[in-house]
Parts: sequence; C-alpha cells; structure tokens
Amino acid sequence: MAGVDDHLIERMYFYTSKKGTLLFKSWEIDSDMEFWFAIGGIILIGLLYEMVKSFRSCLIVEARRGTDGENKPILDPDHRRLREYFDGGVDCLQHFLCTLFYALEWTLFFLLILVVIGYNVWNLVAALTGVTLGYLVFGRGRST
Repeated sequence: MAGVDDHLIERMYFYTSKKGTLLFKSWEIDSDMEFWFAIGGIILIGLLYEMVKSFRSCLIVEARRGTDGENKPILDPDHRRLREYFDGGVDCLQHFLCTLFYALEWTLFFLLILVVIGYNVWNLVAALTGVTLGYLVFGRGRST
C-alpha cells in the first residue's frame, strides 16, 4: 500500500518465529530466554483460566445446594428459586464471588484470545497446552 509504513502492517498469517511482540509494543521478544518465559506465561494463563472456571463451577454447585444438603433446581416450575433469590434467601456474598470469578474467567479468556490472534504458532500451541493441562488438572467432575 502506498504511503503506509511497513511496520504498521501486521501479519495476517501464521508464522513460527521466536521473535515478535506479545500483546503490547513494549513486550518485544528478542531472545530465547524471553521466548521461553513468554511461552511459560501463556501456559500459566491457560492453567489459571481453567482453574477459575472450575472454581466458579464449584461455587455454582454449592449455591444450588440447600442448607439441608438437598440440591435445589435452578429452573423450577413455580419460580420458588427466583422469588427466594430476590427475597434474600440466596447468599449475596456467594453470588458476588461467582460474579467476580465470572469476570476473571472472561478476562483470562480474552487475554488468551488476544495472544492467539497474534498469529504466532508457538503462542497458539502454548495457549492450547495451558487450557488442556488446566482441564486435566482442574476439570475433573466439572459438568461443562
């Protein structure tokens, strides 16, 4: 394109270089050590994502459980659960924690997506490795 600096045109294809930029212009990866730290960090973000997702799932299961240990259905035909929620019968702190973990889960997810759309194959493999290992470690017994 005429008049456009070459450094402003981003790659729109997958590449396998160990050098590049990770998320921010100031996060340049120039050496092998920086590359391996970046890969380790991406794997760690994937692990954290699955850990938060599993923990939030456990909180939701606990929120469904009644004080007598009986499971409460989320969707009940007479909307007793919904009325109980608005009347203060559901622990607000537990719902607030679920909301915080939901926001953290999505933040980590979008961070991984931003890493992957840099089109570096090594970053893609690291992200997939992180979420796969995270599911292996933390996903046991999770319904979704």
